[in-house]
Amino acid sequence: MGEYRRFVVPYDFSVHAEGALAVAIDLAQRLGAELHLVHVLQPPAYSYGSYDGGVAVPPPFDPAEARDSAMRSLREVVDRIVATGFEKLEPHVAVGSNIAEMIRTSAENLGADLIVMGTHGRTGLAHVFLGSVAERTLRGAPCPVLTVQASEASNQ
Repeated sequence: MGEYRRFVVPYDFSVHAEGALAVAIDLAQRLGAELHLVHVLQPPAYSYGSYDGGVAVPPPFDPAEARDSAMRSLREVVDRIVATGFEKLEPHVAVGSNIAEMIRTSAENLGADLIVMGTHGRTGLAHVFLGSVAERTLRGAPCPVLTVQASEASNQ
């Protein structure tokens, strides 16, 4: 088994991501690892909005502004964690339409030894219709993937 020194933690500001982050911090402290918090910004796939004279007016989307906003929000999370004494944490924002692919690419580019990510734990039709970012990430990840359900993290 290899050494685990660099973790990527996909973070979408959900309770599931928060649970995975808690587990990742605990594990990183035990192993002396660093964490890379990665938020994937997914541009709108299609536009909709008000109609002006029969022409659809897409809602405004400024990628630079969206990236800056996401990074500010991630830095707030990082600041909260650093205040608890854990300082080996760096925020990243990736932009792409395929969230699982962006997580994999980020892990590869950062040289991750482990991806720690939250999962909703959907089954049945919910899984069929909504899919699983965790499952798609796992299938092509460049390193092991640890999935954490929010309920698992709260039992720690």
